[in-house]
Amino acid sequence: MEVYLLSLASLQKEEIQQKVVDLLSETDRIGIEEIKSQKKRLTFLGGRILLEYVAHLHGLDTFHLAYGKNGKPYFSDIRDFFFNISHSGDYLILAWSRHEIGVDMEQIRKEMPRFPEKMLSPTDFSFWKKQNDLDKIRCFFELWTRKESYTKLHGDSIFRKAKELSVSDGEQFREFMGTSASYFHTCQWDDYMISVSTLEEKAHLSIKIVTLEEIIP
Repeated sequence: MEVYLLSLASLQKEEIQQKVVDLLSETDRIGIEEIKSQKKRLTFLGGRILLEYVAHLHGLDTFHLAYGKNGKPYFSDIRDFFFNISHSGDYLILAWSRHEIGVDMEQIRKEMPRFPEKMLSPTDFSFWKKQNDLDKIRCFFELWTRKESYTKLHGDSIFRKAKELSVSDGEQFREFMGTSASYFHTCQWDDYMISVSTLEEKAHLSIKIVTLEEIIP
């Protein structure tokens, strides 16, 4: 398992964005022209160039993407590698593996969501309520990113039942709705919570920060 982090702020300047666009495939260049939101545009550009950079590190010069029912991208022509992408605030993160993988990153805000009971399973909500006031915010984002990363790992098979998923009982792996045993790896980086769900039992969560200078020739 490998995890890469890219600052979206490094893509703010228009001349930098154009350099990135010039590196994209014709299909992606057409796709980026249809994106009007600046934030979505940066996320698309960052995701594409980071994916191409990591793929190149593994000897993949070309690839084709397809999307699951709930929008999870995957390689349609490559069976040996898997990836997943998340973004929050000023950063984008990509998890890479030889097994199915899911990643979620959330910026830790000072205030809790208004209705945490609607976002967590009853078991997780009960666990969260027992935390002291200083730990509640961090605990919530740890639980939420775990749940999101697990959902993204298994994709369509559990999407509709994700509310029922509990991730707070301290075990390293989960089996839910007949899915394979999965392993959580969670850490806090700066003011972001990051969780990766993977089929790799002995994987280690180590984050490599990638700069734009490394990606753009």
